Formats: sequence, C-alpha cells, structure tokens
Amino acid sequence: MSVTDLSGVPAPDVPAAAQTARSSREPTPFAALLTRLHFYAGILVAPFLLVAALTGLAYTITPQLDQALYGDQLAVAAVGDQPKTLAQQVTAARAAHPDGTIATVAPGAGDRTTQVVFSLEELGEKQHTVYVDPYTGEVTGQLTTWFGSTPATTWLDDLHRNLQLGEIGRHYSEIAASWLWVLVACRC
Repeated sequence: MSVTDLSGVPAPDVPAAAQTARSSREPTPFAALLTRLHFYAGILVAPFLLVAALTGLAYTITPQLDQALYGDQLAVAAVGDQPKTLAQQVTAARAAHPDGTIATVAPGAGDRTTQVVFSLEELGEKQHTVYVDPYTGEVTGQLTTWFGSTPATTWLDDLHRNLQLGEIGRHYSEIAASWLWVLVACRC
C-alpha cells in the first residue's frame, strides 16, 4: 500500500449553495436579540417558577395539613342522631366569643362542625371562626381565619402568592409572571 501525497492537489471549489447554507446557520441580528432576551427573561423568571411550583405543590396538601393540625376543631368526635338547632349552635358560639358581629354561619354536616364566623374590626380581612359540634352544641375550638381558610392554609397561600414578603414579594411575583410571555414568544 502506498501513501499518496495530496499536497499538490488543488482544493475543490466550494459550491455557492453550500456557502449559502453555512451562512444561513448564523442567526440574524433580530434572532440573536430574541435569544438574548429569552436568556435574561429566563434568569429573572426561572427562580419564581421553581418557587411557585414548590409552594403550589405544598398548597395541594392543605386539606391533609388542616386535618392533622385542626382536626379536633373541624370534625366532631361522634356523629349524633339529631343535630341541635342552628340557633342553639350560634348561641353556644356567641357565648364562647362575645365580641364581633356574625358574618356567616356554615352549618356542619356529617362529621363536620358548624362554623360561626365573627368579623372584628381589629382583624381587618381576617375573621374569628368558632367551631361548634352540631350534635352536642359544644364549642370545639376557635381560629383566626381568612375567608374560611385555616391559619396553615392562609400561611401557605400567602407563601405561594408573595413569598411571605408582603408588597415586595407581590411585585416580584407580578414582574416574573408578566415576563413569562417573553419566554414563550422568544422561543417560538
């Protein structure tokens, strides 16, 4: 087998079509801008998406968490034959919590307690909920709630919405969410 020296052989001409194909792989200035914009938007939004996904996942377990933390207030020990009248249950709640005005009453059914919600000016949006066993008329507990949500659910909701940072967290969340369209549009 002999070795052929190709150093003297002229290089073939590259066809014009191949040169065009090679240059079309280079991004246009607009495509480069979109890619760079996508990169920076991803840096801004990716941490929020991760935190939102994790806190949203934690929020999905709130029914089980409420049952573990507040089961003795939310459920009755034994289901009776005949519940007390709603007026008797509200009277028991009022005796346990004489302050505030009654905002709502959610009658208990099955093994659930009746929830008597009191509005208090000093609580702002939050309310005070008294839980009453509908069969015995006994108060099983009291919690400061937010639109019917227990304290644990309220805390996780606030974590999911604004990272427990108040206005700063809400602004971060809004900015990150408003940049999501940039991420989608720049990669289409």
